[in-house]
Amino acid sequence: MRFIFWNIRGFGHAGRRTQLKEFMRAEAIDVVGLQETIKADFTHRDLLAIDPIGRFAWQWVPVVGHSGGLLLGITHVCCKVVSWDAGRFFLLAHVRHRATLREWEVIVVYGPADRSHSHEFLGALQEKVATLGVRNLPLLVGGDFNLIRSGADKNNGIINWTRVSLFNNAIASMALRELVARVGACYTWTNKQLTPVRSVLDRVFMSAEWEMLFPMCSLHAETRIGSDHVPLILSSGE
Repeated sequence: MRFIFWNIRGFGHAGRRTQLKEFMRAEAIDVVGLQETIKADFTHRDLLAIDPIGRFAWQWVPVVGHSGGLLLGITHVCCKVVSWDAGRFFLLAHVRHRATLREWEVIVVYGPADRSHSHEFLGALQEKVATLGVRNLPLLVGGDFNLIRSGADKNNGIINWTRVSLFNNAIASMALRELVARVGACYTWTNKQLTPVRSVLDRVFMSAEWEMLFPMCSLHAETRIGSDHVPLILSSGE
């Protein structure tokens, strides 16, 4: 299976929709997780722009104000969606793989750009992951967390170490491991200024059960085009 996690920075931008469609075709994508769609709703016509023959089941979280919004798609050929779940900062699909009948869960997240809400975001994610623990299914969590984990995640020394600790402690409490063997772009976001700030804000985490199920999974950070974030392409390595 192949996944794309991307802060598209506006689904309404025709050029980015075209880029997404090309990524989906070229990479044979099975799971699409978009952040910052900046859309309150998706019409059938909107979805046809990236999925013209209806290969995917889609669900979304609407934008709040002028930022945010999530879209998650699962291809019918690969998986059946058992259930959807959504919160302010996340969108979850519980799926069953058609070929093997194995079940797993994927969460796409968008951490608030206003860091004063980071504690609320991480708390909501921790609460959701804790409720999933009773099912004990392999779990994948990916998206734009809008947080860094270390000084190496930013190209300057302006770092809020309190938030770094908050993020790392939350990840540890959820017993998730980051897929750090990322190839491609060193940083996943830039502010695109003359003297740019670059950071690693986009990440993929997995549970121990996911790692056991897909021990050869890999992550590639594509070249940034259009959006100020790079797309992350995950292969399950089957």
